[in-house]
Amino acid sequence: MGTLVQGTLTLFGAGLVNRILGFFYRIVLAQRLGSQGMGLLGFAFPVLHVAITASTAGLPVAVSKIVAERAAVNPKGVRAVLRIALRFVVLTSLAITALLLLSLQSVSRYLLADPRAIYPLIALVPMLTIVAISSVLRGYFQGLQRMTPSAVGAVIEQIVRIVTALWLIDRFLPRGIEWGAAAAAAGMVIGEACGMVVLLITYYLRPGPAPSPAAYTAAASRSVLRELLAMALPISFTRIIGSITEFLDAAIIPRRLEAGGLSRDAATAFFGNLTGMAIPLLFFPTVITFALTSALVPAVSDAFARKNLALVRLRTGQAIYLALVVSLPASVVFALYGHTLGVLFYGQRQVGDLMVPLALAAPFVYLEASVSAVLRGLGLASLSMWNGLVGSGVRLVIVYTLTAMPSIGMRAVILGISIDFAISFALNYRSLAQATGYTANLRRLLGPPGIAAVGLAAGLLVMRSGTITLGASLWVSTIIAIGCGTVIYLAILLALGGGWRQFTHP
Repeated sequence: MGTLVQGTLTLFGAGLVNRILGFFYRIVLAQRLGSQGMGLLGFAFPVLHVAITASTAGLPVAVSKIVAERAAVNPKGVRAVLRIALRFVVLTSLAITALLLLSLQSVSRYLLADPRAIYPLIALVPMLTIVAISSVLRGYFQGLQRMTPSAVGAVIEQIVRIVTALWLIDRFLPRGIEWGAAAAAAGMVIGEACGMVVLLITYYLRPGPAPSPAAYTAAASRSVLRELLAMALPISFTRIIGSITEFLDAAIIPRRLEAGGLSRDAATAFFGNLTGMAIPLLFFPTVITFALTSALVPAVSDAFARKNLALVRLRTGQAIYLALVVSLPASVVFALYGHTLGVLFYGQRQVGDLMVPLALAAPFVYLEASVSAVLRGLGLASLSMWNGLVGSGVRLVIVYTLTAMPSIGMRAVILGISIDFAISFALNYRSLAQATGYTANLRRLLGPPGIAAVGLAAGLLVMRSGTITLGASLWVSTIIAIGCGTVIYLAILLALGGGWRQFTHP
């Protein structure tokens, strides 16, 4: 388990720094742009995400898996995989960039809930090819279980993004909120470009195993491309479904809220609060599970290539356990301190109105990511795709039918998100159990973190009452309460054995 733990810790360390920087950047961004500015960015990003997903065609994960398999049995063929994947994504990304630029007028008229969102979308277009190249390089390094290049590149990308975006916002925001949103988007593009440069330099300094001449023949190249696409296309469809769902959310939610009686500005502000403030809070703890899932795909692929199903089941247990250890306390904190966090970070109590009900979705969000990563490592991305399609379909039906009802309105959006992740996790877990024979030991997996989470909730309630009684400020009382609650949670977890046996044997 050493390589998996080392890779996970590397990605976790960089991801934690990255997530903290990004989180506080979002706070400053929300303060500069406001709910409407964040809403404009929220309308532009889904269009970009669909284009990026179509450009990369799921190749980064496929590259990671196939490189991991090649490295285990034929290391001299790994660089050919990278070269073929890069050629493919450069061509597709340039073609889709041209198509998007030619259709901007139609996109603005028919697809964007607010026409002003076209400004940040135009600024984001150059990101397509940059992200495509970077994602394939990250997949290559992760397939070799070299996590440091991805980690360093991500941190540099985030730092450059923050500095340039804030500098540009100060200069363009006086022209209008749409120009401020476009400036923030341009900063993201510059950050992505710097991250890509770091990855390219790292590759040329240490490219990996020397290539075999046979790997570069036309027949070998076609064989590798077919193998890449066979795995990449189901992953691509899965991500396209997610991106289309995100896009439809951006198109449907504001319009259905308007149909229920809200003004356009109020609907845009709600969407900005949801996608620019509440959702980032919900996903902040996933820095831990994301690190694991990124390292998990090549680790599971390697174990599966060696026909070691016992090790695959062990990795599955590790992933599920860590997701529970992270998600249960996060859910408790969001439920009890959602409004407080909204006020502290964004100066808006309305964010808490979204965070408190979203707390119920937190465990399913983290569990679904971990289980689907194992499926991808097994080469069963198509199952994850269909399972995700079911969850997304239910979500869209709920959002479309219930959001326009004034008596339900915004709560329907939260309900749809929660049910989507719950269904996707349940179906993915069933598929994984059928493929590997894995059976979760609920007492061992859920017992320690569940009991510790109850202790955390009790501790938070006591601490909150005590600090308020002492007259502490909101910041101080929140930090003390969550800090002491975390100590209580970890102490109970360790006292109960922590479930650490899950990390030592199947």
